[in-house]
Amino acid sequence: MTEQFVMIILLIALGYLLKRINFLKAADSQVLSTLVLNVTLPSLVIVNLNSADLDFSFSILPIMMIVYGVIAKLIVITLFRKYDNHIKGSVGMMTASLNIGLFAYPLVNTIWPKDGMVYFGMADIGGAIIMFGVTYFVGSYFSEGADQFNFKFLGKKLISSVPLVTYIVMFILNMSNIHLPHVAIDFFTIISKANMPLSMILLGVMLNFKIERHFLPIAIKYLVAHYGLGLFAGLMVHYFLPVSDDMIKTTLLIAWLLPVGVAIIPYSIQFKYKTLPLIGMVTNISIVISIIILYVYQALFV
Repeated sequence: MTEQFVMIILLIALGYLLKRINFLKAADSQVLSTLVLNVTLPSLVIVNLNSADLDFSFSILPIMMIVYGVIAKLIVITLFRKYDNHIKGSVGMMTASLNIGLFAYPLVNTIWPKDGMVYFGMADIGGAIIMFGVTYFVGSYFSEGADQFNFKFLGKKLISSVPLVTYIVMFILNMSNIHLPHVAIDFFTIISKANMPLSMILLGVMLNFKIERHFLPIAIKYLVAHYGLGLFAGLMVHYFLPVSDDMIKTTLLIAWLLPVGVAIIPYSIQFKYKTLPLIGMVTNISIVISIIILYVYQALFV
């Protein structure tokens, strides 16, 4: 497993290097992101869920993700109540808005290749509702002169998320005992093998280690809250959630320690937040921190 993590770090470093030498540019990251989210990641979901052993007990995962998302946002906004609306809106958007698609899926498929995607896919349903619903509402609420949230936006975002729709469709097919033919699975398997390297290279391209000194104290305070709340909630679930499936508990613990989702950046642009440097800095730092956390976790417990 350590060798696999070394390969992952090298792929991220390759992406960062290609950006630094101007071989890949910002426009190229958009192309890579489109390929990963709309082609390789859905293929990986199809392959993993086609023959997975599913039951309705998995529904606890999206429920817990939504409950945690709402509570965590309220707590963090309260912690930053003395700051202006743009700061409160920024930390409110970032809290519990987790990078499952680009960051978690490739690593999860490496650490738990047998069934990790099944569990994290279910968690991603709740995560998507938080990201496209609650997070968008928080950003709109604290912005100046922005349109208020409406459910049409949430519905549009949910049905336009190719990985999420793919997961829901495959979940329904699986529960109906309908499976895709082998030739189709063989085709999607070939495509899915590109997901991990492309995702890690994309993360490297997106990395930016520029430190905004003005926002650094706020960034540190937020990161402590982000990982402190995630760890606390994960431990509470580990010891007190009344489920017999330990992987459900593991999924929630890891999910709440994931980095901030990149969708927060276009939200901050849409709502004209003056804190874009803060959001970009926190997003990048959280990627590095979460990589370290996952490496240590898999080395000690997997």
